[in-house]
Amino acid sequence: MCVFQPSTPGKRSERKAEANLPAREQREEGDLGTAPYRARCRPHRPLSFLVNRPGVSRSRVHCRKVMQRLWHLLDWLRARLWLVPALMSAVAAAGVYLILSIDTLFPRPSGTVPWWLFGGDASTARDLLSTLLSGMITMTSLVVSITIVVLSLAAGQLGPRLIWNFIGDRQIQSVIGLFIATILYILLLLRSINESLGPEHVPQAAVTIASALAVACMFALLFHVNKLARSIVSDTMVREVADRLDVAIGALPSDSAADRSGPEETTDTPEISVDADRSGYVQFIQYEDLCATAAEEDFVVFVHLRPGGFALRGIAALSIHGKFDISPETRERLLRAIKLGHERTPTQDLEYSIRQLVEVAVRALSPSLNDPFTAIAVINRLAAALESLARRSPPQSEFRDSDGNIRVIGSRIDFADLVDIALSPLRRAANSQVTVLVVLAERLAGLAALVDGSKRETIIKHLQMVGRHAATLPEPEDQRAILAAIEPALAASAGDHAD
Repeated sequence: MCVFQPSTPGKRSERKAEANLPAREQREEGDLGTAPYRARCRPHRPLSFLVNRPGVSRSRVHCRKVMQRLWHLLDWLRARLWLVPALMSAVAAAGVYLILSIDTLFPRPSGTVPWWLFGGDASTARDLLSTLLSGMITMTSLVVSITIVVLSLAAGQLGPRLIWNFIGDRQIQSVIGLFIATILYILLLLRSINESLGPEHVPQAAVTIASALAVACMFALLFHVNKLARSIVSDTMVREVADRLDVAIGALPSDSAADRSGPEETTDTPEISVDADRSGYVQFIQYEDLCATAAEEDFVVFVHLRPGGFALRGIAALSIHGKFDISPETRERLLRAIKLGHERTPTQDLEYSIRQLVEVAVRALSPSLNDPFTAIAVINRLAAALESLARRSPPQSEFRDSDGNIRVIGSRIDFADLVDIALSPLRRAANSQVTVLVVLAERLAGLAALVDGSKRETIIKHLQMVGRHAATLPEPEDQRAILAAIEPALAASAGDHAD
């Protein structure tokens, strides 16, 4: 537990002297920082990619901040269907200009034309390109129509929030981009050919490439249909979302110091509330920017929001400790570090993928679908994710400046909250689905045998809730099937408490 105490004015002049003390002496004195607070707590190793470390140059810190912003921008661009088609169309337009320029600089020599190269005159070339353009527009309309139908089915079966997984798929974007780029290529090429051109001035290579692109689009159409048919299968979507959840869990820090209790706000120090200036979902928080501002202005920031939450305009987003007042420019810089948007994103939000999986399972258990096997697949992947999560520490909540002073204290979600988010909706939606309840009980019992401490108590609590739910079932055999999976884990937990 960390308790922040304001330093006396006389200590402010001792900052440089304390900074020169060896790290061992500072640990022995228990002093991790100077003005405006001292953290009376055990030091821990901060994340190198999130916080500034002593000895790290300002240029490296600035570089990390720029890379983090660039990563958020790329993450936003990945979910935009127009990006890849726009890039491919630009390449197609540049390719037409380049090929026509080469044909102009190097006219076709007289003689026999290879079989694979277009050898007709200008009129034949225009007729061929017109036919290809008409066919490509028809196939593009077919591709877009198929995509819209599949998205409609996916929204009804898997949930509307999973549509972003289809839109952000690089293969789907590439196929649509290939069709649009081919249309643009043929259209620009067709404009450059008129019937008055002599045989030696017909861009044979460009016309040949247009024919090759049309053939590639036909095979891409078959690939697109196969891709969409596989994507709409619930097991495929569950696997893809679960894989992203595993990647997000793998990115969490494995720092035992994150398991300890974080610092608490104190009431004996000046506090300023910084309210949100608009409403929206917290998409990500620039902790490094908050840390830099807090170090520059010499105060500590408590963050009351966390990524994925919804902030109402006027709600307290931040608390400033150690200052009686801050300037409007500082307030604006602090709020600018919290990115609000109209929708949730997976950036810094571990709950995002968990809720996507839960939504698939809840919809599968609805009376309109009644698909318990999809729910079982979700439970299996959630259990695997929770087992991996139990072996890791929660996200970091303390961020320090380059001198080692705690400057930002964030809000984090713990293991018990994530388990409740993942399993409670499934238990309620399963209702009388005995098969689903049995699998849920078996996975919880397996988790109880793999974890310990407070995490095990969380799993046992959910096992007990499943057991109480099983007692309400009308069929005794169904009750016995569920209790048979629960009772060994409960007995082992009771034996551990007795020891």
